[in-house]
Amino acid sequence: MGSLLGRILIISVAVIAILYQFVTKTIIFDTLGYGRPVSSITTFSNVHCQKVDELGLEACEDMWLHEPTGLLYMACSDSQSRTQWLPAVGSLNAQGRGLTDRVAILDTRADGPLSSRVKWITAKNFHGIKGDGTLNLHGMDIRADPHTDTLAILLVNHRPPFDPITRQPLDAAIVGANSTIELFQTTVGSDTMVHVRTFSNDAIQTPNDVAWVNDRAFVFTNDHSRKTGWRREFDAVIGGGSIGYCDQDSCNIAKDTDICFPNGIVRGYDGLFYAPSSITGEVKVLSLNGNRVLSEVASLKIPMPVDNLSVDKNGDIFAAGFPHLYEMTKSFKDPFRVSPPSAVFKFYKKGAGSQRLEKGESHAGPKYVVEKIMEDDGTVLPGASSAVHDAETGRIFLGGPMSPYITICETR
Repeated sequence: MGSLLGRILIISVAVIAILYQFVTKTIIFDTLGYGRPVSSITTFSNVHCQKVDELGLEACEDMWLHEPTGLLYMACSDSQSRTQWLPAVGSLNAQGRGLTDRVAILDTRADGPLSSRVKWITAKNFHGIKGDGTLNLHGMDIRADPHTDTLAILLVNHRPPFDPITRQPLDAAIVGANSTIELFQTTVGSDTMVHVRTFSNDAIQTPNDVAWVNDRAFVFTNDHSRKTGWRREFDAVIGGGSIGYCDQDSCNIAKDTDICFPNGIVRGYDGLFYAPSSITGEVKVLSLNGNRVLSEVASLKIPMPVDNLSVDKNGDIFAAGFPHLYEMTKSFKDPFRVSPPSAVFKFYKKGAGSQRLEKGESHAGPKYVVEKIMEDDGTVLPGASSAVHDAETGRIFLGGPMSPYITICETR
């Protein structure tokens, strides 16, 4: 009996050691960031940053830059309401959801005070919930027509759930959000956008971000495997989430294996899609085939969890990183007193200049260079989920889902 107990004890210790080495240790140090050193922004001598906290540009989770004009489009909310309603992090009090979410435009290249260069876009022909016209914004992508000044805007909209027959509200903590992807049309610089259609489909479960494929189709990330429930709680450990595809006729899941919390997806200049993980920091490089399926052709590792990606005029891809994800999670409940650290990375294929991400190049195992552009302990940068680079001016614009401000950094 003693021998049997001894063997059980040895096996138990071995299992615990293995779990610590390969699961617990990874989550504590690599994902949550405990013990990870963080640099001050002053370490980066070429970077000079300015907080913009007086213009109402709060909780701007995603951004997009119109390269020819320098107009920065931002999907914004308010930081306090995000503590109640942000389905991506399990905040599901629909009664506390924001009622003023809007898309803002900042003219980043004009002269004069910033306050004179901000516009808020009004949505036209959009009914919202029971006719209230409200949006609850998350990720976004914009496609500029190459021949006109028309812009097609895709917005992730986290609607609260309602019974489809009685139209009475349902408990979001049980059934989750009733999220959709909304398509609007506008023109460059206009302060109105017209609603075109709502994409609502069983494949759109926990949408986080969107990326245009062409003028008729887009892909999107589901950041979790389920809207609610126990399986969702294990996504960070065993993986979960998916990437979907929609065109004018239907939607489908394009990839749902070997994936973990896919987040701010973008389409590179090479026609490939780049999908980062906000748990592992791995960026999946994906090719879309004619059967509406995404296949992994490469991957790269950023040394911390990352959120949204953006592509600049040179084809370089920028990523907002979370050095201390555990601090970021604290800010989900207290955004005005918790200032989590942030980092910005750039990556590109090996090569020089415009050769980095050229269209039509071979997809066979590309190699990538990853560079840290800046990092901050929470003093100046927001808890950033987005970092957008203007290659024309060298400025980087940062916003976050909980941050009460955005930040503009000069890098030249």
